[in-house]
Amino acid sequence: GKSAYARYLAEQMGMRVILKRASDLKGKYVGETEKNIANAFHQAHQENAMLIFDEADSFLRDRSRAHASWEVSSVNEMLTQMECAKIPFVCTTNLMQDLDAASLRRFLFKIKYDYMTQAQVKSAFTKFFGTDVTDADIANLKYMTPGDFVVVKNKADILGVNSATELINMLRAEMSVKPVKQTNKIGF
Repeated sequence: GKSAYARYLAEQMGMRVILKRASDLKGKYVGETEKNIANAFHQAHQENAMLIFDEADSFLRDRSRAHASWEVSSVNEMLTQMECAKIPFVCTTNLMQDLDAASLRRFLFKIKYDYMTQAQVKSAFTKFFGTDVTDADIANLKYMTPGDFVVVKNKADILGVNSATELINMLRAEMSVKPVKQTNKIGF
C-alpha cells in the first residue's frame, strides 16, 4: 500500500515515477553506492519525476549501529541528497525504528499505516474477490494488509478457489504467519 499510495500521489501531481530499490543503488566498490544515490536524485530532477525509495531502511539505517565507514557515508549521502532535493521523493519502510534519527527531519510528511479496519477488510474482500461477506464472516481476520489480499488473490487464481469460506481460510492462514503484537503499526 505504501508504494501504491506514492504512485497515486505522483499521478495526481502529473509526474511519472522513478522507483529505486537497494539492489539498484548499493554498489560493491567504495563510493559506488553514494554515486548511485546522487544519480537517482539527479535523474528524478532532470525528468521532473517523483523518486520512490522502496524499503528505505536499506539506505537510512541508524549510523550509530554502523560497523564500517562506508555504511555511514552512504547514509550521509542519502541525507545530503534529501536535504537538497528539488523534486518530491518518498521513502517507504516497515522498520521506522531502524531509521537514522536525522532522516526524520528531512521528511515533510510522515504517514503511518495501520492494519486494515473491519470495514476495510470487507471492502477489500469485495474488490479482490468480487463477492460480499458479512462482518461475522470476517470477525476473526486481524492484522490484514492489502498485500495479504494480493497474495490470496494470486493463490486463489492459481488454485481455482472462489468460495468465500475458502478465501477467508486462506486469509486466516496469511494472518497466522505474522509475528505481530497488538500494538504494532506497519509502514511509513
